[in-house]
Amino acid sequence: MVKRIIFYGFLLVGAFSLFPPSVLPQPKPKPKIVVFYDDKGQIARQEADTNEDGKVDIWTYYEDGQVTRQEEDRDFDGKPEVWFYFLAGKLDKQAIDSNKDGEPDVWYFFDTAGQVARIWKDTDFNKKVDLWAYYEIGKPVRSEQDLNGDGKPDRFVYFKEGKIDRSEEALKRDGRISLWSYYNAEGELVREEEDTKGIGRPTVISYYEREKLVRKEEDTKGVGRIDVWSYYDQEGNLIKKDADRDGDGKPEVWATYEHGELVKQEEDPGKTGKPTVAYFFSQGKLIRKEEDSKGWGRPEVIEYYEADQIVKREEFASREGRLASVTSYKGGKTEKREVSTKGDGRLDLTELYENGQLAKSLADTNGDGKPDVWIYYKDSEKVVQEEDLDFDGLVDVRYRFEGGRLAAKEVLREQ
Repeated sequence: MVKRIIFYGFLLVGAFSLFPPSVLPQPKPKPKIVVFYDDKGQIARQEADTNEDGKVDIWTYYEDGQVTRQEEDRDFDGKPEVWFYFLAGKLDKQAIDSNKDGEPDVWYFFDTAGQVARIWKDTDFNKKVDLWAYYEIGKPVRSEQDLNGDGKPDRFVYFKEGKIDRSEEALKRDGRISLWSYYNAEGELVREEEDTKGIGRPTVISYYEREKLVRKEEDTKGVGRIDVWSYYDQEGNLIKKDADRDGDGKPEVWATYEHGELVKQEEDPGKTGKPTVAYFFSQGKLIRKEEDSKGWGRPEVIEYYEADQIVKREEFASREGRLASVTSYKGGKTEKREVSTKGDGRLDLTELYENGQLAKSLADTNGDGKPDVWIYYKDSEKVVQEEDLDFDGLVDVRYRFEGGRLAAKEVLREQ
């Protein structure tokens, strides 16, 4: 027969002294306590109403006079959310119901010194443990986490002096580690290595400062050689990217970014050791291309683009910037071409195109700024040529062609 004694006062000090203050309730000075005894006169159970609402919120169970289990209702809803289990009077395990569904989802296991040895967690509340943490002398040394619910850990975290030191993760959840992360003494992420190609070794290495990405190196071909280098600002925006296309370990492509968007890309296709081609972008679209293949230090060709289509091309005859030709495009097809036939920068020949085919040309042979030779084409073949021999703006001679040969000559005005 169990005997019951009711009294007011503190709970047994022996039970509470085993728990850290941070996890203990704060009982009122005089909680109502009911103690039950077994036939041997030993305490069997103890019930306490710590907030004096008339409901029990702590249940403590004993065997042979030693505490074996304690349950606590910390939100006073009538159901326990915390369970303590004891062996030989010492705390062995603690369970917590963190989502208030009536079942524990966090378990703490303690060593003989009363320090945490393991923690198990059901982080997604599906009744399956998916996080395992291991401790030594009260400090974490390793944790494992199942991220896809198959019962097998996908992420492993290793600690040093209680702080995270490195971690490994199978990103594809196939059991093969593909991400390695490294941390400094303060526990801040400093480097990540990722196997993006499934070859068993890193192909992307990311570097961090104050846990912000500052540089990334990539082995895009998976041959064990870095061929892309990316650089980031303090906000984590990409500002520069270099690429080695031929595998010699030196970049031939240099890309510049603003606010994370590509604004300029320089290339050295001829392996001269410096950029000879530059592309300029606005809102992710190409707007201009410059080429300096002759080493002048300035472009000899400039192309302009709108809506990803070329609209104008300028070619220069000298490093001083004398124009050689200007070509205009419409719908990606040549519409007009102006040429400096003498190489002096003066555009004295104009060619007009229809549907991408040469239809008419106008030449200024005496440099007065006005055309004095007109040539007409059909299917890009010359059919008529008119000339102003005295440069008065009027046609003096007309030539007709058939099959590329002169067929007739008309003298319209005698000189």
